[in-house]
Amino acid sequence: MKPSNNRKFFFTFLLFTYIFFLSYSHLFSEIRALWVPSWELTTPEKIDQLVEDAINNKINQILPEVRYRGDALYIPNREDSTFKNPEKRSYILTDSTNFDPLDYLLEKTKDTKIEIHTWMTIFVVTPYDLDKLSPEHVYFTHPEWITSNFQKKKMKPDSYEGAYLDPGIPEVHNYLLNIILDIIKNYDIAGVHFDYIRYPDTNFGYNEIAVTNYKLDTVYEDIENWQKWREDQVTCFLKKAYISIKNVSPETTVSAAVFPNLENACFKYSQNWLKWLQQGYLDKVYLMAYSTSNDDFENVLNTISDFKMNKEIVVGIRAWSKDNTYPVDKINDKIKFIKKKKFIGFSLFSYTGIINNGYWGKLKFK
Repeated sequence: MKPSNNRKFFFTFLLFTYIFFLSYSHLFSEIRALWVPSWELTTPEKIDQLVEDAINNKINQILPEVRYRGDALYIPNREDSTFKNPEKRSYILTDSTNFDPLDYLLEKTKDTKIEIHTWMTIFVVTPYDLDKLSPEHVYFTHPEWITSNFQKKKMKPDSYEGAYLDPGIPEVHNYLLNIILDIIKNYDIAGVHFDYIRYPDTNFGYNEIAVTNYKLDTVYEDIENWQKWREDQVTCFLKKAYISIKNVSPETTVSAAVFPNLENACFKYSQNWLKWLQQGYLDKVYLMAYSTSNDDFENVLNTISDFKMNKEIVVGIRAWSKDNTYPVDKINDKIKFIKKKKFIGFSLFSYTGIINNGYWGKLKFK
């Protein structure tokens, strides 16, 4: 090859490398996410302030809670009704207009570098006070879907985080899939983020329909097979959701908030998030690593680093304090450690906590 051709080849290679880097560099950029509770999305003014805070503090991903407890902070079947979505407007939206928080947030961020990943609670579907719910809420229209304890007593709304739908019922899976796909079909979102994708704990899951399904699926009924079956129900739902989402919108990122202690997550909640990542049922997990102790936080991340999946793991950090005893320095120390361990990024829980504790302006992301 002649010298001139060598130079041409070299510069062509550099140009190709530069273009490739520009095209794909976003895939490797640090995620700086923010969980935003539903009550922070109730008016245009609140969302304006949210976007301003996110831009000023270099947040590049907002997780707005658009499904709080089996309800909607968006317009179900807004334009396309391919996936039937019967859920009603959330009681949290008290205005008399038809304000659509999700649409407004997407409009406000469309010319920014901020991605919107819709935060959706999955199996938990009620607040403590049932009087706040529409008569057409799933708790009333399908009471047979609510999970039960070992004594076959239906889960009470004022226990735990609210009453849960039972993951062991296929009809529940289909109901939830339609809601998820309806949002993806009608809104140009970057991702969907699942929360409460689990059982309440080992005390529940004994819904009569679910137990019947377990007996049909299982040859030997024992504790080990019961635990495996429960885990399979949550995994089966997630697998169906992931495949369905990618069929509708291949670019949509699918993630979930999970308990960081894998053994506890699997045994107590049937939430085998490592398997979900390894088998490709999730693109990312967001660890709920909410300890205030830096030592405990670091021990958790050191253990998880052994899984060699740090590029698929976003670390959720506690960013609230009920009594203002959790200094911002501890949050900044945690961010430094996340970077040191080369996780893909971090997510702050929550926007409300940051505001109430005056953390904005003191958080250090570099």
